[in-house]
Amino acid sequence: MSYITPPLLQTALSRIFLIRRRTWILITGGLFLVLILIIWATISAAGWLFGVARESVSAAPEAVRAVTAQVVQVIPGAREKLGELVPALRAEAPLRDVSGTDPAPVARYPGLSRVHWHRDGRDITVRYGGAANFAAVLDHYVKGFTAQGYRHDLLSATPDEERHEYVKGDDRVGMAISRQNHDNVMISLIIRLP
Repeated sequence: MSYITPPLLQTALSRIFLIRRRTWILITGGLFLVLILIIWATISAAGWLFGVARESVSAAPEAVRAVTAQVVQVIPGAREKLGELVPALRAEAPLRDVSGTDPAPVARYPGLSRVHWHRDGRDITVRYGGAANFAAVLDHYVKGFTAQGYRHDLLSATPDEERHEYVKGDDRVGMAISRQNHDNVMISLIIRLP
């Protein structure tokens, strides 16, 4: 009997050494499998957390814009003050007018820019775009063409897009207006020259 190890520890060690090699291999394989599962779960959890964080970061500017819109209703001029602190809230620069003319009998809606102009024989296609209220732009053109004596035909309508045709004698104007996102409008006019 050794003075270094107590009899209980000596008995436990002797029993451990009696375990067969096959059992040790199974225990080692099981522990290795558990270790692999723990590593896999850690990597999966980290990937999920990074995905959630990425979605949260991309959704943050939209949330800030929504809150800012409500604040602007209560406190006029708040957007400009917040735009100095938060670059994402700065007003977007208006689009530059491309070369061409405004051939329509109705004046362009204020705030929209000419983003496309094309002439093909007697047809001129003009597109205007910018930040504006969809209903207000539609009302501006419907009332403007009606006041000029044009007959109005509605060709199609959805919540985000409408197509109209205006006819006055031999003059024919096709109009398509669409909502690009919550506050941008694109309007296309096709005018046939006499």
